[in-house]
Amino acid sequence: MKKEADFIIVGAGSAGCVLADKLSADGKRQVILLEAGPSDNRFWIRTPIGYGITYTDPKVNWCYSTEPDPAIANHQL
Repeated sequence: MKKEADFIIVGAGSAGCVLADKLSADGKRQVILLEAGPSDNRFWIRTPIGYGITYTDPKVNWCYSTEPDPAIANHQL
């Protein structure tokens, strides 16, 4: 693998893959696309309504949250 690139994209979701494709399409730019997640070959990942089910699943979501925010009554997102 090359040690230099013009762009590094973190996340190979639908937007990351499209962005990497567009940036590297002319062959003039080097792009590194990083993905840390597991395979997306899971029923609930491929089912549109599955987002709500996988949102709290640590197998497919890092489950990070924000610090309590006083602007929203100390709720965390």
